[in-house]
Amino acid sequence: MAVTAPEVESTRDDERRPLMTTGNMAWMNLGFFGVQFSFGLTQSAVNPIFLFLGAEAHSLPILNIAGPITGLLIQPFIGAMSDKTWSDRWGRRKPYILGGGLVMIAILFLFPLVTALWMAVICLWLVDAGNNTAMEPYRALISDRLRKIQIPKGFLIQSMFTGAGAVLANISLFIFQKIFPGSAEGAVPTWVFVVFWFGAVCAIVTVGLAMLRTKEITPTDEELAHIRSQSKGPRATIGEIAQAVKVMPIGMHKIGLAFLFQWYAMFIYWQFVSVSIAESVWNAAPDSPGYEQAAGWVGLMNGTYNFVTMLSALFLLPLCQRFGGKRVHAGTLALAGVSLAVLSQIDNQYLTLVPMIGLGICWASMVGVPYLMVASMVPRERTGVYMGILNMMIVVPMLIQTLTFGWIFENPLGSQGTNAILLAGGLLGCAALAMLWVNTPHGDEESRVMPLSGRREITVYDRVVVGSDGSPSALYAVSRAHEIAAAAEARIVVVAAFESDGESAGVDPPDGGDGRKLLYGLSAARAAMHRTVVQLTSDRIRDIEQVIVPGRPAEALLRVASQSPATLIVVGNRGLGATEGEVLGSVPREIVQKANCDVTIIQTSALGEELMAGDQVPGGASRLDGSSGSGRSSS
Repeated sequence: MAVTAPEVESTRDDERRPLMTTGNMAWMNLGFFGVQFSFGLTQSAVNPIFLFLGAEAHSLPILNIAGPITGLLIQPFIGAMSDKTWSDRWGRRKPYILGGGLVMIAILFLFPLVTALWMAVICLWLVDAGNNTAMEPYRALISDRLRKIQIPKGFLIQSMFTGAGAVLANISLFIFQKIFPGSAEGAVPTWVFVVFWFGAVCAIVTVGLAMLRTKEITPTDEELAHIRSQSKGPRATIGEIAQAVKVMPIGMHKIGLAFLFQWYAMFIYWQFVSVSIAESVWNAAPDSPGYEQAAGWVGLMNGTYNFVTMLSALFLLPLCQRFGGKRVHAGTLALAGVSLAVLSQIDNQYLTLVPMIGLGICWASMVGVPYLMVASMVPRERTGVYMGILNMMIVVPMLIQTLTFGWIFENPLGSQGTNAILLAGGLLGCAALAMLWVNTPHGDEESRVMPLSGRREITVYDRVVVGSDGSPSALYAVSRAHEIAAAAEARIVVVAAFESDGESAGVDPPDGGDGRKLLYGLSAARAAMHRTVVQLTSDRIRDIEQVIVPGRPAEALLRVASQSPATLIVVGNRGLGATEGEVLGSVPREIVQKANCDVTIIQTSALGEELMAGDQVPGGASRLDGSSGSGRSSS
């Protein structure tokens, strides 16, 4: 591949992903509409079915344990398995999306046919298993398919389809309850049959069209070799999940406490909102005729907040990029907390729609911002397992809720649905405080696409630029540059410069005398960048800016550094062009003479023969073969 303009090349990862139009991204995300329709039914329609079949209100938490258990067991496992899958016919993520979708659709057809409570519980387990099997590989597909600059837009469109699916699911409950009143055999109303079958048809159409029109990116030969070398057994997969948890980005750890309050509260809302509205508006108990009308109205309420979610997704992303995901998410949680507290006190049917505005804004943040943060923090090839781990942070609070809230509802809350919703509002307020308590990450651990903190004031440097040709001495300089970047809370920028003249000439690159060498051709530069990134991500995954640029090494470093005055250039003291006895090679000499920013010289020549042989270098730099040493991480 010839490069004719002296412009920065996109990374190899992005080059293989053609830019997608908004229309194509919409087609790719269309399947979320069908999957979320199914989720919307499990949130709004299943608990009324349980109550129609004779369940007691205090039993609802334990009856809903299927969601947390299947999410905890299935999503991280399926996410990790999809990372290790490739089929020339079916792709990487599609087999799991289609398999989970088929299970989900089949159970949607069967669910309203149940005639006993135990049958409804089994159906909930099966439909949640299908939903969870399809959901996380689908989210990983969005990250797989898009260039990094398009990921925010992709997840924005996903949030809109997620909201649209839930809107239709909940409005369908309200509309069909009016069109088809009355009960069928087994005390399940006729309108339940219609809405579930309508949801199954929607899922068939949307998931089918999305998968037919979306083509996955074929892995490179190196990626295929890595996929085929990995063990597919359950024990190995569980081990990979555990390892991923151990080394996951700092930002993922920091939202865990907020998630504990947030998802405990949301599970309370989904289980008891119909009980609360029946009490406060219709003065009806679950076993009275008025409860069916309340359940239908709750469908309209939930449709309202999901409609607001669709609209909110349009402005949440710019707000997060300006003020930081932490502050925006905390603000939406506080708004939802106030909204639920107000909802618990309202006795007017139509006024119950007003608090849904605040809940809808918060739901847009819940289903979009955390996933976008994670997608922009982790490597593409590990997106599946990390999306699953993020879901573990969601389902564990839900699991705790199912095991504890039945007693809480009966005793401290006096079996009052309004008290349950008031408590949910208080817990969302606690989640907002927990989100504000989160410490902002170091600059090298921050996400460029979806920052956790807001705009950071420059202290000393905002960028540390270092060149690498993949040689041991270069990797040593890179490791030192990373330590400086971490201490200064700056972003590390790795530059690989190459000469294009020798790409087709088969010329052996001249050695610089200490293992450093010129790179001829784009392929050589990419290989050097890959070796360098392996070093930086071996201990903890970080967001690393990678730049591949044609030209001489010194020119490339100076050009990249000139983009910001608050930049530090890190370079080895020998580099290329240093004759025996000289302190500085030609590259560091030229950079010191021409740079308009600070320059740090790393004494790579002091490494001696140990470095020349490719052994482990000080400070945790990698061996010549690219495997990491046992040095410490600076984070």
